[in-house]
Amino acid sequence: MLKKIGKLTFLFILGLIIFISTFEIVLYSTVGRYYYREKKHPKIYIREFPFPYKSALTICSDIDGTDSLREFLTIQEFLNTSNKTTFGTGLGLEIGNSFYTARKDDELFALKSKNPNDQKVIIELIKLGYIDHIHSFNTAKNRQEIISIIDILTENDCQIKIWSNHGRVTIYIGFQIMYLGDNSKSTVYHTDISIPKLGYYFVWQNQVSGLVGQGRPISTVFFFDSFDIHHSFLSLKNFTFKEIVKYILSIQGNRLYAMRKYNELVYPIVLDDGQSVFEFTRSNFAFEGPWGGADSDGLAEALRKSILKKLINVGGYAIIYTHIGKNIEFPYLSVKTQNALKQLAAENKMGNIWVPTTFRLLNYYVNKKYLNWHVNINENSINIIIENIKDPVRGEFIPKVDDLRGITFYTDDPNATHIFLGDKEILDIVRNKSDETKLQSIMIRLRKNDRINDKFKEFKLKGYF
Repeated sequence: MLKKIGKLTFLFILGLIIFISTFEIVLYSTVGRYYYREKKHPKIYIREFPFPYKSALTICSDIDGTDSLREFLTIQEFLNTSNKTTFGTGLGLEIGNSFYTARKDDELFALKSKNPNDQKVIIELIKLGYIDHIHSFNTAKNRQEIISIIDILTENDCQIKIWSNHGRVTIYIGFQIMYLGDNSKSTVYHTDISIPKLGYYFVWQNQVSGLVGQGRPISTVFFFDSFDIHHSFLSLKNFTFKEIVKYILSIQGNRLYAMRKYNELVYPIVLDDGQSVFEFTRSNFAFEGPWGGADSDGLAEALRKSILKKLINVGGYAIIYTHIGKNIEFPYLSVKTQNALKQLAAENKMGNIWVPTTFRLLNYYVNKKYLNWHVNINENSINIIIENIKDPVRGEFIPKVDDLRGITFYTDDPNATHIFLGDKEILDIVRNKSDETKLQSIMIRLRKNDRINDKFKEFKLKGYF
């Protein structure tokens, strides 16, 4: 009898959610994603993504499972270059990766390993921007060991813009009581040194969302984003219901889930030592759940066609959480995963999904969000004046042109529109034709990260893989 009541309750709640969601689906599809975009000026306002893209996605892979330099370079060559690779022609995507500073088995791929080529490659790819994510200090047991790692990076002029909690839990930084990396009384306290010396201001505290696309307003229908009709029970259990619980906790003031309240991509937080950073969330949509599906095979599920289509339709940002090194033996990537990555590359080429590195995506997002600008219009021209960027982490500063690349303004007359940084006109701009909104725009030219075809050819000549 109790089981029957439980099933009826479940069906009633599910039916109620579907009923509410139906109205929201119709409203959202009718009004469209651009309804939600802020307009600071009736004629001039910022496009959500660099032209012509309708959404943005990157793969933020933790290095777990990547045990050799050969494996690391084989995968990255396929992702980053247009060279002839193990899997055919490379995809040419700006997908970055992370690195271990050290491992218990010093035969394995890491900054400090028995293979000196590991460190050479890690340092070179950090400088090129294709490694932008430090996977904690991993095995370090005290402050002195941490400083020795920081010294290696700073002596080689390496800046790491993203921190990920991993390795020894005490080294983590953030809200949990056992995270001591930002506790000034701890023997593993490091943020007073690691933040200013390494330069990171984005921090991942282990939050993984099942909603497709952050940076868009929350809605009941979004809790069904990860629903997989082929694995209905598991996708409801691992995503829909857990996301609802986390959202409820967020509106009750639970700071661990504060980002969920407004479906934020980034959220300013203050560490124990008083320093401010941006927390960011990652996503995963594999039916096994955000943890069980965070491997190479799960990546194929997270990038399935229905997910990519939904992301494009809603116009959101997604940072995919995975461990691409947790895979089969050589050649490492299954055919299913290769095909999913090829589909992502196709959507990028068609101008539907922008695929930058994780840091480039996050930096673009916060710079656009906190950009201060105004418009001067006269008879002959429309002048967009960028004043500064003012955010709760970095404060107020005058950006460089490179900080603004991809920023796109809708305008009625691109030919008469000019963009200034202070009193100096930005000349490296692109005037765009109308997009799917039928609006024209002007963009500060989006330059691709340094292509690294030749760098990987050099690595091959040196016998690294």
